Amino acid sequence: MPTQAEWSAVRAKLAFTCVHEADHLPPLDPRADTLFKYALFLEKKPGPKDFNAAARYYRIAAAYGHYKANHNLQLLVSTGQASSPHAATETIDLAEQLIAAGIPGGYYDMGHYLELGYGVKQDEKKARIYFRKAADLGSPEGQYYVGDLLSAKDRAPDISRQMMECAIDQGYGKAGSYLGIDLVDHQLYAEAVKAFQRGVAAGDATSAFALRHGFDAVPSDKFYYIGLSNDSERSRRYGLIWNFLDAHQGLNPNVPDIDQIVPLPPAKLPEWDGTFQWQKEQDAAQPPQKPAEALVTKLASEKNLDPATGLPLPPTKKDNRLPLGATARTNEFCPQDGVWRAKQWAGFSPDATQRIGKGEIMPRLTITQPRAIPGLDALLGMRQHHTDVTWSLVAYSDEA
Repeated sequence: MPTQAEWSAVRAKLAFTCVHEADHLPPLDPRADTLFKYALFLEKKPGPKDFNAAARYYRIAAAYGHYKANHNLQLLVSTGQASSPHAATETIDLAEQLIAAGIPGGYYDMGHYLELGYGVKQDEKKARIYFRKAADLGSPEGQYYVGDLLSAKDRAPDISRQMMECAIDQGYGKAGSYLGIDLVDHQLYAEAVKAFQRGVAAGDATSAFALRHGFDAVPSDKFYYIGLSNDSERSRRYGLIWNFLDAHQGLNPNVPDIDQIVPLPPAKLPEWDGTFQWQKEQDAAQPPQKPAEALVTKLASEKNLDPATGLPLPPTKKDNRLPLGATARTNEFCPQDGVWRAKQWAGFSPDATQRIGKGEIMPRLTITQPRAIPGLDALLGMRQHHTDVTWSLVAYSDEA
């Protein structure tokens, strides 16, 4: 059994400080955002969809650092909905661009590819390193994922709750129902009800379902009872909310007006006309205007992309920059601004892809070494060592 000192060391390594993703997101290029919004419209509009058309706009927007376009493009390409000459390679390159830019979601995306073995060698231990990095940087998806891993009573349930709280603070609805169910299991009913209410506000149908039944359950009902007195009207309203959220899955509905529809007791129920703020905003919204082809062509040409597809064009002229693929060793001066990758370690360290400026010293790389005995890493922390590596230039600064 681990000693008390070893347990304390484990707790210190697992310690979590809530960080919000928005604090790590750069401003979006307004021209790229125009392309992104139109691509999103093409992807989500009712009826037949042209995913290749959406991917075209997403690719060009992603080339300008639009992290939302990057993520949506990953989904279209990796699932085969949009055509790509090399789907896995394009997907991994997109995730690594986000990582190089310090976007929390990039670490979360790469974690899943490592977990699945998509485009990279499958490695669940390394995947969890990326998931934890994403959580620490503020990714609500990462916080939910790691929080789930830590929820068992023999792991770190208190840290799990901290992560779920942080995720729901950022509007990640699933964390509301997860946290609520966990609190119900520990008979912390008052806190559970508040978690479910926050989940409903963020658009989580499961949270609405829990409250719909919670207001008509009796203490002997071990499945639905959450410490609430029966209230048929509240139950009815949560049922309508549940139906609304379930009917709009895939469109990211939410209920920011939840406290104007059905506030928690002891607040009195207000009058309600059965409508939802989210639906009103959707009905009033006008479809985004299609971007001018002149703008699309201009943005594509500046990044050497094919305006018709958004895919990279072959180089047409030489310049004074080092060619992609150029290498430099640890402790040498960086010969070219850009994104550098220690390719042989790309699946072993979240820091294997970095943006490095010309004249900076090429860094060493921190490598994690999982222990052979299952469970020791969770108890004692992952072993690490620093090593000299060969870095390869994979993108120029103006293309990352």
